[in-house]
Amino acid sequence: MMKNENEQSQQILDIIQDIPALMTILHAIADQHLIQGALAAGSIRNTVWQVLSHQPVRLSSDIDVVFFDPKRPYEDNLPIQAKLKDRLPQYKWQVKNEAYMNTHNFNDVPPFTSVADAIGHFVETPTCVGAYLDESGQLRLIAPHGVADLLNFISRPVPMYQQDAAHMAIFDQRMAAKQWQQKWPQLSILTH
Repeated sequence: MMKNENEQSQQILDIIQDIPALMTILHAIADQHLIQGALAAGSIRNTVWQVLSHQPVRLSSDIDVVFFDPKRPYEDNLPIQAKLKDRLPQYKWQVKNEAYMNTHNFNDVPPFTSVADAIGHFVETPTCVGAYLDESGQLRLIAPHGVADLLNFISRPVPMYQQDAAHMAIFDQRMAAKQWQQKWPQLSILTH
């Protein structure tokens, strides 16, 4: 029986909660008191695929921390990253204030309105995921495109990256560079 969207989201939350290292990372992010601060992208995607593939969980990719605060200068990313590195030096931290990231790949993208909006513009669907601890310590999920592709080992470009050849080229380059099918042969790479 197919799981509904809430059950799929809960499956992702359960996977995250079962990995002590991810929970430690989420607490470290929460302690930075960032506006809309969240763990996003590869560390969640890769963990889910490792768990579903019965592989050992290894946090080998960057630990991507995103937040949304237009009042903070872009340069504030580095001191936040340094604090996280001091606290958990075993990880390679990447901190990004998504208020400034809309022109990362193209200059004509309107400013993002939130962390969820920014995550929804990551290149491929299984990477468009984030998690954070809310004020009461509850684990919450951000998944603007849902998590079905993530759970079903499907990578496809988000709608923005399907619009023309220049956008699709970025998707194609990422898929070639990431080589995910070597680690997860069950992964299907789709173009739409």
